[in-house]
Amino acid sequence: MSVEISKLEPIKRVNLTSQVMETVKAYIAENNLRPGDRLPTEKELMLTLGVSRNILREALKSLQALGLIEIKVGDGMYVSDFDYSSVVTHISFALSRTEQQLLHFIEARLIIEVGALDLVVKRAEDHDLQELEELNNRLESTTSVEDAAELDLDFHKALLAIADNPVISEFGNFLGQFFTEARHRVSTDARVHTAKEHKDLIAALKDRDAERAKETMMRHIRTWEEV
Repeated sequence: MSVEISKLEPIKRVNLTSQVMETVKAYIAENNLRPGDRLPTEKELMLTLGVSRNILREALKSLQALGLIEIKVGDGMYVSDFDYSSVVTHISFALSRTEQQLLHFIEARLIIEVGALDLVVKRAEDHDLQELEELNNRLESTTSVEDAAELDLDFHKALLAIADNPVISEFGNFLGQFFTEARHRVSTDARVHTAKEHKDLIAALKDRDAERAKETMMRHIRTWEEV
């Protein structure tokens, strides 16, 4: 009895570099290694894992780019003090800049910035709100399109910083960068409208009204769907 050839599945190719990366990450986790702890030498890893020097070095460079390890020439390899910005930078290279992608960014930004407002309302101090007001006043008064774009970005960075969560800040700031080019195309009327929405948001934060702040932020971000 014969079996149809179509029922056979192709052999999956194993990416050795990815395997080495996962093995090293598992080693760090299973041994509870902390930032500053030394990792095995390159020679020890080659012998233990049974891979070539090129494969190992490619994996180690990728781990370093992700901010997971630090390679000190002539000294050795160490566990890094994890840097979220390294991961965000790494992700950015894998994303395209199409119109469809912009819509994806808008959706992601809604989730992050609207979701962060519960923490912002809870943790905002008077000096935080004052900083937001100062940035928005500068945005309202500037006549430079470039300055307005940067001030709008700075406003949102300062807002997310109030949440006091580095993961939220890094991902929110990363998403915000993708709107910079679009900001440079907005009209004077749009910038005035942006400043007005910022004022409404600040007022909601002062009143410790998380729901009103969320509604304002949702309206604010969704205007980018029309840009």
